[in-house]
Amino acid sequence: MKKMILMTLALSFPLLSSADRYNQIEYGRVIDVEPVYQSVSIPEERQVCDRRRDDRYRDYNHRKSNAGSAVLGGIIGGAIGNKFGKGSGRDASTALGILIGAGIGASKNKHHRPRQSCYIETYYHQEERFMGYDVTYEYAGELYHTQMNQHPGDRVRLQVDVRVVD
Repeated sequence: MKKMILMTLALSFPLLSSADRYNQIEYGRVIDVEPVYQSVSIPEERQVCDRRRDDRYRDYNHRKSNAGSAVLGGIIGGAIGNKFGKGSGRDASTALGILIGAGIGASKNKHHRPRQSCYIETYYHQEERFMGYDVTYEYAGELYHTQMNQHPGDRVRLQVDVRVVD
């Protein structure tokens, strides 16, 4: 069995070395190298928040709610003012409570609270991305072009393959 394996290896060795003869590494001389860049759009999401006054229906609600608030404020202010003083002093404190309560109630809705509104916006910015190198090289008197990821230096490695064409 060992003799058969040795005999097979001995006979196949010349075939393997002759096959490699037609598939060899050569070198081409680099003529030109240009870096290649591509412009790409990069999306970027940002949260945008702003503070706005809620002015929807402001005029209608302003008139309607201020009158009601003034009356309610006057009633509450009068009730509180009525607790103080005696005789005509009580009447004066009740009247003063009505005036102060009505004033506070009327001014209650004049200032609208600002509300914060937030949303996501997508912005795009342009960026130049490196893609590789366009390489022009010379081999056997002919010029060839290829694109490579790494800078080739002064020469490029070429695998030369000889095949029979029918």
